[in-house]
Amino acid sequence: MDVKFWKVFAKFTPVDNKFLLEEVHNIRRTANPLRDRMYRTENSLEVWILEAKGIPVKRKYYCEICLDKTLYARTSAKPRGDICFWGEHFYFSPIPKLENVCINLYREAEAKKKKDRSTLIGYVQIKIDQLSTRHPVERWKQK
Repeated sequence: MDVKFWKVFAKFTPVDNKFLLEEVHNIRRTANPLRDRMYRTENSLEVWILEAKGIPVKRKYYCEICLDKTLYARTSAKPRGDICFWGEHFYFSPIPKLENVCINLYREAEAKKKKDRSTLIGYVQIKIDQLSTRHPVERWKQK
């Protein structure tokens, strides 16, 4: 059996590249004629958990950030001093279209009692349509 190996080098000029790109675009347009009328939306969300006020001086506290009842993030556990301060920033992108954001505040269980679970102290539920786009909103939320 006689086997031959060939080397082929192809070099396209800018005119050839433009022609090929137009052909690919035309094939895609034929396969999906509504493609030019479609648009894409990419959602992102930034959340800063700053502090909690008016909670008793017991153990450590942490927050969970839930987007449409799905847990997305959790702050670190902080002991309650004069104020309970986290100052933690969370950035979620891309995210699906959302209805609301829920931030739950928990008191951590004692380390001695392994069977104890963290206790839900309170929560804040924010409707997405209450948030403005591209402009930060800073306000105290109260349950």
